[in-house]
Amino acid sequence: NDGKYASHVVVKCGTPDGSASVEHALSMDQYKQLQQGRTKLPPCPADFPKFLFPLGDGQGGLLMREKFVPKKERLQFVDHSGYVSLFPLLLRLLPADSPRLGDLLELVGDPAKGIWSDFGLRSLAKGDKMYLRDNAPGDAPYWRGPIWINCNFLAVDALRHYAAIEGPHRTRASDLLEALRQNLVGNIMKNYQRTGFLWEQYNQEDGIGQRTHPFNGWSSLVVLMMSS
Repeated sequence: NDGKYASHVVVKCGTPDGSASVEHALSMDQYKQLQQGRTKLPPCPADFPKFLFPLGDGQGGLLMREKFVPKKERLQFVDHSGYVSLFPLLLRLLPADSPRLGDLLELVGDPAKGIWSDFGLRSLAKGDKMYLRDNAPGDAPYWRGPIWINCNFLAVDALRHYAAIEGPHRTRASDLLEALRQNLVGNIMKNYQRTGFLWEQYNQEDGIGQRTHPFNGWSSLVVLMMSS
């Protein structure tokens, strides 16, 4: 999250023999340097080092693309909250008395932190800069906000585990278990009664089923949630 989105010019870069090419995004500064002849090396990927041409937008202008630009690039833990943050909880890797378990339960259950919703856990926190950003141009966000039943089932199962064993976080886990299970089952059943389908994923803001349907894969895990 330590950075910003900026407009980039989309260009074509190719292999030296011209047998293959890829689209590549240049910052406005890189593109200006290229146009003014102020760069000696083509600003292209190593495997496609030959600059070919900029792409047009079909309206007489340049094709532009938003791209995230970090302030610093270094090896570090990424500052994003979502399913990827929860796997020590989801896989029940933490001891019941671990303070880190308490932190993760707080991350899951505090609506202000952006993962919790009335319909299930979002795949990415609502306040994240990547939230609902397209994966690529024309490719709607997939794991950047929508609610997935497979990961929510893991959360329900983990909360059931920690609610059943002694530890300082037992009550919190139990409360979250009941609330999350009710949210998930209630929303999935509401969608089923309205449409007759189980859906691949559910909308992060209003809970409406979306993408592939009928989808009786991981969304059918709702049956196990109902039976427990």
